[in-house]
Amino acid sequence: MAYRFSMAACRSIITELLPTGHPTIEHAAGRLGISVRTLQRRIRERGQSFSHLVETIRWKRAQHLLSRPGAHMTDVAKALGYADPSSFSRAFRRWTGISPRDYQRACDRRRLNRS
Repeated sequence: MAYRFSMAACRSIITELLPTGHPTIEHAAGRLGISVRTLQRRIRERGQSFSHLVETIRWKRAQHLLSRPGAHMTDVAKALGYADPSSFSRAFRRWTGISPRDYQRACDRRRLNRS
């Protein structure tokens, strides 16, 4: 039976690997049971690169974690694989144009407005 590639499975594996630091394509391919070259090809067929996929997943996960009440910057940074919260803060600002703290405040205001 031929292997059927799933972007959802690939995203899931990348998400699981985030806390380890920088997920590598070698680790992801190994977990998927395919070669690195096949994984690169499958991701490229969908108009992306592995590094872009990792950054997108990290960005979306950051937004999710920061939107939770009481989220601590250090914990969020660690969950995303950053050893240093300031590195995470710079990356978040690059992705969104605002600081993680400002994003949290905006989420808090939205939550209060819904109540």
